[in-house]
Amino acid sequence: MRQRVQWAMIILLVLGTVAGIAADSSRLMAEIKASNRAQTWEFTIPVRYFPGYNVDFDGGSSVDLNDDLGWGFGFGYNFNEKLNLNFEFAWMSANYKATFASAEAPPIADFTASGTYDASSSTVNLTYYFMPKTFTPYISGGVGWTWIDSNIPVGPPQGFCWWDPWYGQVCSGYQPTAEESGWSYGFGLGVRFEPKESFFLRVGANDNWQDFGGHAGTTDFWSYRLDLGWRF
Repeated sequence: MRQRVQWAMIILLVLGTVAGIAADSSRLMAEIKASNRAQTWEFTIPVRYFPGYNVDFDGGSSVDLNDDLGWGFGFGYNFNEKLNLNFEFAWMSANYKATFASAEAPPIADFTASGTYDASSSTVNLTYYFMPKTFTPYISGGVGWTWIDSNIPVGPPQGFCWWDPWYGQVCSGYQPTAEESGWSYGFGLGVRFEPKESFFLRVGANDNWQDFGGHAGTTDFWSYRLDLGWRF
């Protein structure tokens, strides 16, 4: 069911993009106002929906990620009406179920555990708008760094103390957890609409590849997004 919904949304976005490009020379496009976004800065608040995914790891282990919403903010610059460079920071927190496979010979039964993982990413994106209009399809590509914390403890609690000039001795501690970080890559497509002089909306889909190291290789994740943006 997830795959059907995913591909249906992708096909609709592709058809919308192709239709928008094909209509560029039509009288309808001539009636759409020209944009004046060239040489302007932008601030965006992206809202992203991540469908659930199952990621297979070495030895038969796996992680079933629940669907959830992600948030973020970004800053960008329009070099001209068609080319934009954007930096984006995003984060999310979602539930998951992990399956642990036996490494014994003969193997024993698998067992599962549930938890919540935190993920954040910093990405640089280059976006191309097909038309210098207030309504236009776009494509984008980006590269960044993603950090994931499973919140699974990997050691005993650790702490440290210090002498504060105002409060005296102060102690603090933290719990080390299993973390993973690595390069991420992606591309996106969608449409942009500018209903106001300084406000715009973007609706699209992104396919991102996340490098999990040698345990799972590089896995791709589709997500769907709504960007609220202000130009200045």
